[in-house]
Amino acid sequence: MNASEYYRFAEGRRSTRLFRDEPVDPDAVKRIIHAATLAPTACNRQLWDFVVVTDTKVKDRVLRLSHAEQSYLHDAPVLLAVFYDATLESRNPCFTPYVTAGMAIYALLLAAEAEGLGAIYLGGIRRPKGVAEALGAPAYATNLGLICLGQRADNPPAPPHRQVDDITGYNAFRLTPKRYHADIRPHLWSLPQIADFRDKLLWYKGVAIDGPTLHVDNDARFSPKCLFVTGELGRLTQERAPAKVLDVFSYNGDMVQQLLNSAGDELETLYAYDLTPGILEYVRVRLSGRCDLARVQYLLNRTEERIDIPLPDQHVDVVLCYERLEHFEDPLPLVREMRRVLKPDGRILVAVSNRFYPHLYRYRRTHRKDYSLGRNWNRGPERKYEPGQLARCFREAGLTVVQVTGLQPVSQKLFEVAEKAARRLGWQGLGDWLADRRGQHYSTRSWLRNFSSVQVYELSAS
Repeated sequence: MNASEYYRFAEGRRSTRLFRDEPVDPDAVKRIIHAATLAPTACNRQLWDFVVVTDTKVKDRVLRLSHAEQSYLHDAPVLLAVFYDATLESRNPCFTPYVTAGMAIYALLLAAEAEGLGAIYLGGIRRPKGVAEALGAPAYATNLGLICLGQRADNPPAPPHRQVDDITGYNAFRLTPKRYHADIRPHLWSLPQIADFRDKLLWYKGVAIDGPTLHVDNDARFSPKCLFVTGELGRLTQERAPAKVLDVFSYNGDMVQQLLNSAGDELETLYAYDLTPGILEYVRVRLSGRCDLARVQYLLNRTEERIDIPLPDQHVDVVLCYERLEHFEDPLPLVREMRRVLKPDGRILVAVSNRFYPHLYRYRRTHRKDYSLGRNWNRGPERKYEPGQLARCFREAGLTVVQVTGLQPVSQKLFEVAEKAARRLGWQGLGDWLADRRGQHYSTRSWLRNFSSVQVYELSAS
């Protein structure tokens, strides 16, 4: 192929996350591995090894010992485990063994595309040593990930890619603002950095709706939290039918989907507002064919430097902001914009993480002065707010708190701990009673709302 044909071929490669239940030609697998052996290696040592896993029992053992949870690892008919002997260059400052393995992995992915197969590289394995253990690899062989291989059952779109001119310098490093911070504290992040982070990370699990996860966000769509918020959103929409609803920084499009599928004539227009065209394209593509998008209008922030919702004053009946205030050290500019576009008799629904709750991971990191993204690596900056801080913010924006509901109060956590203890002691009757009490205590409007994991505010214009 000529250069143009190659570039089109490379642009057409996608990571496949949905596979058909069909076997893969063993000869095709051999050709794909052969392509990997043609990749350059450090000092021409060629110290990679590949293990083809097709046996279901072996695959289950790999997944169990590696603590891998991605659904496509179960669905793919073939797993390719990539190993490399890095012991000869353990102190190489350029990490050439890992670079070598990376070049071989990319060759594998391109070869799979050439064979008409779907493939995805998975490096996010919690316990790579478990892969080596499951496959009987020697101690010197380091596992550097798994590749899922099979007949693709999806046709995902290409995520947004950075422009060459934005990442290339000539004869000197092209000095640009730091794209991200390895720090959870929002005061370090500018609005363009937050926008770019979400624009790229939103795509990292693809666009397929797989049920158990909300992709970048870790709550299931059918979790009690999501069900409560969508129920409240539906109530407010119905009370103001036909309503114009604004979804601020869409929760991967899932709230858009829920409202479109549940609201009939009660919904006039649904505005999905976000910071980049890539995020809005993600929502559009992900929901296309799954619900009627004719009533959805996509709104792009008008400037890179500040929050500016492109809607007239007093235009919408209901505004939803689902756990997005946390991205900002000062949420007041965003809250003021939501207030500006709200009709005088409208309502704002805000779900926000509460500081007065034992988020132990955060307390531990604060104590150690370790502010790295950690478990929030795929969500970006995050701040937990005190109820008093939010009350002042809403008041300064000209909003009145109608009601506050606490979700998952600390009392529910105590019931959960007591239930586990009772069951370990064999007191199943007491365990059942505690489980029932735990279920009854998920949401509260009592004083315990101040000690809940999430607080849901219903706000009105003053």
